[in-house]
Amino acid sequence: MNEKGEKQLLKLGKKHAKFLEDTSVNREPYVINNHRYYLVTYQGLFSSTDKGNAIISPDTNNREEAEIALYFLAGFSISWNNVAQSVGERAQVDFSILEEVEHYLKTVLNSGVLSDNDQTIYDRSLSIIQNMLTLQEEMKQLWKEAQKLEVAIQEKKAISDSDVDQLLLMNVQGGWIQYVQFKDRYTYRQDFDVIHANHSRPEIQQFERFSDPRTLENMTSEAAADQLKGAIQRLTEHHHPMDKDEYINHFYSVTKERLIERVEQMKKTLRHP
Repeated sequence: MNEKGEKQLLKLGKKHAKFLEDTSVNREPYVINNHRYYLVTYQGLFSSTDKGNAIISPDTNNREEAEIALYFLAGFSISWNNVAQSVGERAQVDFSILEEVEHYLKTVLNSGVLSDNDQTIYDRSLSIIQNMLTLQEEMKQLWKEAQKLEVAIQEKKAISDSDVDQLLLMNVQGGWIQYVQFKDRYTYRQDFDVIHANHSRPEIQQFERFSDPRTLENMTSEAAADQLKGAIQRLTEHHHPMDKDEYINHFYSVTKERLIERVEQMKKTLRHP
């Protein structure tokens, strides 16, 4: 959209603003019968608190179409914000500490100083840490896919029905990746009690090269269990354990239902039409 078109839309949106409110209009429309619809958001001038919304069109004033457009416009905005938080922010998390732990476990395992029982524990812990690192790469890739979707929408200059569904699914996939990162780590959380207890043995201590000397202590069950359990409960809404199909199907349906409910609430306070 050119600058003139943006100014015209902003002018339309400001018609429904209240005193001391800032007005913003989304750049890409949802199109019905060649009519372009845009979501307007009103925020407090001195805060980022949302005060209300409107659906505007430079082409028509059809309320029925506007309410249909609301689902896709609001759905895109809400779902994008969710993906930016659940996937985008998670993709930026620094996993270098886990890379240090991975290197440490490999080194100890290759040294041949462990008993058979401890060897099993270290092997399992290494596998879990490596899986967490692999899943983090999947999270980064998922965020790249979300960013590509955003660029594709900008290029086609419109939001489609499938865009909202894709974002809903990406949000759920991000939740699944996090859940899998945490669940085995929680199940075998006591393994790091053994690893931490062994770390001061002379034949093992020589392999420590951690940037934070408390790394192994912070991974013991006493230090990490509550945080891991809380994350799992949050990500599954207390439905743990879940396999991938159960998780994706359940939370895709739940997320879509919640989006529909939120849009229905928005309809009640929509300022226009």
